[in-house]
Amino acid sequence: MSSSDPDSTFDAAPLFHLFWDNSTLNPSRAQVMHERIAHDAARPYQPPRPLHAAAGVALPAPCAERNTAWLQRRSARAFGSAPWTLDAVAHLLAPLRTREAAGLCDAATQTRLLPSGGGKYPVQAYVALCRVDGPPDLQNSLAWYDPARHALTPVAPCPDWPTLAKTLGVDWAVAPAFVVLLVAEGAGTLAKYGERGGRFLLIEAGVHLGTLGYQAAEAGWAGSAIASFDDDAVLALLGLSAPRHLAMLAYACGPAA
Repeated sequence: MSSSDPDSTFDAAPLFHLFWDNSTLNPSRAQVMHERIAHDAARPYQPPRPLHAAAGVALPAPCAERNTAWLQRRSARAFGSAPWTLDAVAHLLAPLRTREAAGLCDAATQTRLLPSGGGKYPVQAYVALCRVDGPPDLQNSLAWYDPARHALTPVAPCPDWPTLAKTLGVDWAVAPAFVVLLVAEGAGTLAKYGERGGRFLLIEAGVHLGTLGYQAAEAGWAGSAIASFDDDAVLALLGLSAPRHLAMLAYACGPAA
């Protein structure tokens, strides 16, 4: 996608790449993480709650109509078995479009509906179409989402669900309709911001996750973030590789069970 020199990202932010390498998952590291998660699940936990001397001042009740989607949002890992249409995929990905693709013709062509530090837009969205009805070219495919055209470009066949589930590190019996794979090509961001740019990559992946979760909740669909994937295996599915590309996050979505 870019002609930038991938090695330049190491020069711009070597400590971020060290952090990233140390936090990537492969089969052996995934086993260690699984053990940590199992140990943590057996321990009681309460989220941090700061204590202050002053009493809290109650806020007005939020408008119910404006908060419906957030009230519906939850992480759901069980999906219905009915196939989906491209309309559902289009709805989920719509906020990732450029402003021009959204019909805002007075806006700059390359800016998007979602924010990005320095306008670098390092996060790319790929989609694994597990159970989506559509044109033959997209059936059971892995595709890149083109934000400038609001289009899907097939890049490779999608593995069957047991194979893909193993790569993603999940044990769900029923496949979601599709999985969004967020991949960063961070050379531009890191060249501009150095080590701080690594934080921007993480923030922007988080913005994408929040947006996808909101879209799913608004439509009443099941959805769940996935962070247990084998980094190199995900990139290999898409014909990509580190260090130029970073597998940031995945989001599974489908009809509720």
